[in-house]
Amino acid sequence: MAYDEGLFDLKGKKIVIKLGTKVVFDSGLGKIRRDVIMGLARDVAELVRRGCEIVIVSSGAVGCGSDIIKGNGGLGVKQARAAVGQIKLMNEYSEAFVEFDLDVAQFLLNKDDLNSKRLENIKTAYGNIGSGIIPIINENDVTTTDELTFGDNDGLAVEILESFDFDVLLVLTDVGVLISGGESVLRSDKFEISDYDSFEVDALGSGGLESKLDAARRAIEGGKVFVVGKAGDSVVDILERKVEATWFCKSLKV
Repeated sequence: MAYDEGLFDLKGKKIVIKLGTKVVFDSGLGKIRRDVIMGLARDVAELVRRGCEIVIVSSGAVGCGSDIIKGNGGLGVKQARAAVGQIKLMNEYSEAFVEFDLDVAQFLLNKDDLNSKRLENIKTAYGNIGSGIIPIINENDVTTTDELTFGDNDGLAVEILESFDFDVLLVLTDVGVLISGGESVLRSDKFEISDYDSFEVDALGSGGLESKLDAARRAIEGGKVFVVGKAGDSVVDILERKVEATWFCKSLKV
């Protein structure tokens, strides 16, 4: 069923898609969620066909390295897991996207990279990779520990949204649409945790509702669109409002 709260034309949109740790890695089974990544690749190929520009911000490296690097879960152990897990994570993305004639590029960034002269270098590299190559961005956990201690890349995703002047940030979670009073919230301008029902955080992830609402507030203040959708749902269906998702925006006619 489609919702009629406004129009949202996908054609030519610049979209950041962010996946958290729990979306990418199933901690219970101890393995990467290949179905989610394959479905994302299929949807991104369709969005590219429609003229959209796509960047993916993906957590999950720490989880992907947890079966190789054992330990007590301390900060240094997490950094080591991220180092080996990032290779496994990118391999999964590469294998999935090539099925739809798309290549991927790895961008390992620190937040400082987006607030310095290095940003121009990043933009130059980005501007030369071509439309058939999808950047996969993650924070460089070996050289910085911000993402390991707070945010699970929510902050990095909104930094990308702003720095590259994209239109939409779609955050995919295992929960999907936000809930208030037991009912789905399809449109919202509220940014306090108390405005919503509980939002579970996986032990391997560091993000939660607070970091997402902080990112949503920043996006809206910058005139952008912020969407929380469910991983496994078609990204195209989410953005065409055919499935439930929570939209933070001043207007859908963008």
